[in-house]
Amino acid sequence: MQKLKGDLYLAYRALFAQPLRKLFSTDERSGKQRFLDNYAPEGLVPISAADRQLLYQASRCIHCGLCEAFDGALPVLPRTTYDGASLLAICYSRATPDLPRARAALERLSEDQLVRSEAVCPTRVPLRSLLGYLRRQLDEVVRQQRRPADRVPRS
Repeated sequence: MQKLKGDLYLAYRALFAQPLRKLFSTDERSGKQRFLDNYAPEGLVPISAADRQLLYQASRCIHCGLCEAFDGALPVLPRTTYDGASLLAICYSRATPDLPRARAALERLSEDQLVRSEAVCPTRVPLRSLLGYLRRQLDEVVRQQRRPADRVPRS
């Protein structure tokens, strides 16, 4: 009996409630804009197909530590700010909501410092490209979080 009640409720929602809600909705925003309004304040922004491919390449990182042995930024940047090149692939690329906390490291890190780290990587993780991606994502997260408060609240 419970299963029948559940199925009837879902049928009601699919056949009547949702179509009527869409019919009488005054929300003019696109799907992408609704997504950004809901998730950008949390740091979740959309990515392109090229960025997805780059993240796929970053997922090859086996966290062996070779990149840190040849990382030109480790002697220069304080360990409280930057803890090694493998964090670009293992940590920062997997959690865009945490990018504002990594801002100091991403701003002070240069692609030249990652050349040797990328060269010794046994799985060929594109660390320099990943740094560029993370900077773009950080800029997008910050830009979306600074948008005016004229958003429609979540429903």
